[in-house]
Amino acid sequence: MEPAQQTQERPAARAASVHFERERGVTDVVVTRGMAHVTVRLPDADPAAARLALLQSFAAGSISIFLVKLHPCAISFGVRANLVDACEEHLRAHGADFTLLRDLALVTTIAGAMRDLSGVICHIYETMLEENIGVRQTGDAYNAVLCLVAGEDSERAARALRRRFSLEDAAEDDTGPSEGVGLKAL
Repeated sequence: MEPAQQTQERPAARAASVHFERERGVTDVVVTRGMAHVTVRLPDADPAAARLALLQSFAAGSISIFLVKLHPCAISFGVRANLVDACEEHLRAHGADFTLLRDLALVTTIAGAMRDLSGVICHIYETMLEENIGVRQTGDAYNAVLCLVAGEDSERAARALRRRFSLEDAAEDDTGPSEGVGLKAL
């Protein structure tokens, strides 16, 4: 057989069966206690420079912050309980004009396809208003909406959100959140 006529048999390629299933709807509500909320008022002269200097000083001091919101003449953020004292000392040492609220909790509403669902934040906020629960700050991710609330209200907020998104059974079930049931409530 001439080289041009030789064929090399290759093993049959296995068909890779990869399947990505998107969770639909709200699947869980989780509470994380031990949070604080800080608002720092910035000088009117150059708030952008003051904001950057503050963020750089936190980074240098290994003080992690989250739920960061940039306001025209302020910055607000969340801090975990284990860093609250260090954060407060840091702000005082830098002469910052700030308020700090302790004993808060983060109530996280989880949905695998959050960006594809309309009305989730509306239902969350409506539920909080109905329950007379103040929301100090919010944030969102591709799969969650986060609400910073008073620690004493956090479990009540979680129960109300579970009811709102039809997750009562998931909170009692040790096998994890039920998939997609929250979509029914939208």
